[in-house]
Amino acid sequence: MSGETAAVVRGRVYGTVQLRHTQRGTPAARFTVMQVPREYDRARRQWRDGQPVPVICTVTGPLARHVAECLTDAVHVIATGYVALRDNVLHLDSAQVGVDLAHHVAYINDTLPAVLAGRAPAPAPRAAAPPAPPSPHLAGPARGTPAARPAPVPAAAPETDWWRSAPRTSWDAATAPIRARR
Repeated sequence: MSGETAAVVRGRVYGTVQLRHTQRGTPAARFTVMQVPREYDRARRQWRDGQPVPVICTVTGPLARHVAECLTDAVHVIATGYVALRDNVLHLDSAQVGVDLAHHVAYINDTLPAVLAGRAPAPAPRAAAPPAPPSPHLAGPARGTPAARPAPVPAAAPETDWWRSAPRTSWDAATAPIRARR
């Protein structure tokens, strides 16, 4: 397109995403991204937030449905497209919109385990292992006899409704057992 400037906008979604349909039935979504530029203050020798710049983004087609489904207020996004100044407001006709992974963890159906994505039934919970009998020798095993090992702790079954579960405050809780095994 002649005379249009391609741009990349990075910021937070401000407000709700509006989804509408054209007379032909094509979906169109519109949302505002607040881009806050970082400026270096030489007097204080530190970076500070500049004046927020609102950019109205418009997407059409299947992308509009995905944007309306995935984006909510305050989600960090990166959008590319053609920018234009109309009535002293920046407008971006977006070609691509994505969640900024520097601020969020994003899951897609292809990378989720089948159980969490709803493509397979949840496994039946395992029965708890019976408690190990107490050792007859409290002082330790006799010479030449193998030491008694503690019974393995069964792993917890995954939650059946992962999407409605409470969000974790930290990702460390989910990865701690994996780190311990290494």
